[in-house]
Amino acid sequence: MIKHGTRLYLIRGDLRMDSIHDSSDFLDKNGTKEVILRAFHEYGTPKAYKKNEFIFLENDPANAVFYVDTGLVKISQSSQEGQGITLFLRYAGEIFGNAELLANLQRKRYAKCLVDCQIITLEGRIFLELAKSNAEFAYSLAVIGAHRLLQTQNVVETLISRPVAWRLAWFLFQMGTQKDEQIELQLQLSHEEISYVIGCSRQTVTETLNKWREKALIDYNNKKIIIYHPSRFFTDI
Repeated sequence: MIKHGTRLYLIRGDLRMDSIHDSSDFLDKNGTKEVILRAFHEYGTPKAYKKNEFIFLENDPANAVFYVDTGLVKISQSSQEGQGITLFLRYAGEIFGNAELLANLQRKRYAKCLVDCQIITLEGRIFLELAKSNAEFAYSLAVIGAHRLLQTQNVVETLISRPVAWRLAWFLFQMGTQKDEQIELQLQLSHEEISYVIGCSRQTVTETLNKWREKALIDYNNKKIIIYHPSRFFTDI
């Protein structure tokens, strides 16, 4: 637990207000994660993707849903200037690509692997049949949708009410893994991509990381970041 005015929790790398239920416990209590995983393993097709390989592109037909078995995927869209703006990250154990399929729309964004990934693809026809005929599966999708709505609300709250340094720390905590008394992560996004996610300039991201390194709050070398003393990090910054 990290204290910073109000209680915060670091669970599966996700920092959130205590007014929002822990999604991991919620999924486990209701068995929804297992329902989704069972469906993908039973009806889906696994495929290995290399780092920087695209899973789908903007304007592709939405004819499948995807489950991240291992790896990390970014969901991005192109700006008017042609730059890729990262909107979401999908971690192992998460699905993506279902919204456009359910809404009968073309892909509005693209999905790209940040590391080597193992992705399970579930054909759209089968996904829709399960959603319509299998109450347990449909309920599990509703739970995922509710979780993501709460997650989006939390992100919006963070963007509009927290300073840049806090937002950057929040983002790094999501990406990292706790080991002993520190958090370690391999930074898979550029400073510019991070700036899009947390709502600031690329220069601010770079300057903030350098300041933390100078203050010995982090070690940062070759895209590997170690955050020291995570229990008091939000106070120290």
